[in-house]
Amino acid sequence: MIDEIKIFNRDLNTIRSELEANKPYEACGVLIGIMDGGTALVEKALPITNSKRTVKSFELDPNEHYRAWNEAEKNGREIVGVYHTHPVSSAVPSLWDRETMQNDAFVWLIAGTDGIRAYVWDNGLKPVKLTEY
Repeated sequence: MIDEIKIFNRDLNTIRSELEANKPYEACGVLIGIMDGGTALVEKALPITNSKRTVKSFELDPNEHYRAWNEAEKNGREIVGVYHTHPVSSAVPSLWDRETMQNDAFVWLIAGTDGIRAYVWDNGLKPVKLTEY
């Protein structure tokens, strides 16, 4: 289980910029890096088009998502998580987020009106320690 995510300040700033630039709609992307035991080491936050483009949900554009996954794999990396924004609410998973998280084994980073938090689903919602480096 993932219990910590380490992410560069520049990538957190990318996510914050996406939050502001896409208001009032949700923005989303993937977190590319490597796993080191229970720690997800993020090397890049890559924005991906939100195919739904709504204020309360997101869907990673499938073609962009595939290209990101393929490129990460070619470079010996993987998608260790996803991020999305809550431009009009807190950084807490919505009911839709919680239902969707149950199908994913990686970390979810959410940027909301009150900051950025990380979570995983492990027989329920679990917060993940977020370390900026």
